[in-house]
Amino acid sequence: MVTTHEKVNNQPAAHALLRAAHDNGYRFPAGFPGFTATIEVVESTAETTQKIAGTVTVSGPRATTLTTEASGDLATWAEREVASIAGHRWPTPYEEGDGRWTLTTEDDPENALGQLIVVHDDPFTSRYRVRNGSITQVIRTMGPTSFTISMQQHQPAAGGTTLPAAYTVSFWDASGRLTRTDSYSDTYTTVDGATLPAGRRVLTATDDGFVGRDLTLSDIKLLDTSE
Repeated sequence: MVTTHEKVNNQPAAHALLRAAHDNGYRFPAGFPGFTATIEVVESTAETTQKIAGTVTVSGPRATTLTTEASGDLATWAEREVASIAGHRWPTPYEEGDGRWTLTTEDDPENALGQLIVVHDDPFTSRYRVRNGSITQVIRTMGPTSFTISMQQHQPAAGGTTLPAAYTVSFWDASGRLTRTDSYSDTYTTVDGATLPAGRRVLTATDDGFVGRDLTLSDIKLLDTSE
């Protein structure tokens, strides 16, 4: 492992691996206007079930608005999840993302988890693993919390690209104790040539118990930008 006081040189091979994985991920088409949809969300625990419904509009990578009569944590969660899905699919050049950082590769390239790529100068001490042209793990630290996103399944998308279909996010506190896991299952649909989110299921386990959340989008339409 390279220590923090050593000078680190950018490795073109590391950028080539991560760029290829970036390019392999599906992005909305150029000029994508955004979309609107009806949204339904169900949250269930061992004792309770809560439902909300409304509409959601996504007009940019950081512009998501949920309209619903409900309020509270579940509405906030739903808006955040749709924003996250759309934001990760919005077309962004590699150079404006991880291409900005100093990258190196470490450990065995034949590692079953994937080749480790270390990001040396981003704010989250990020690391990636890449295998067969796709990102298999994302590892980050935010304050006292570290988390790892582990991909279980990708699905084919337009142009030979792929989309995440199933993955798990594991969280640890500063002592190294596992505090939470979120297991994600995502589904998609195609509308006017764009592959859009259709649903997300998240199963969360913590010391407080188990929570399941199902988010479903229907009546999905691209925004009309002609007006």
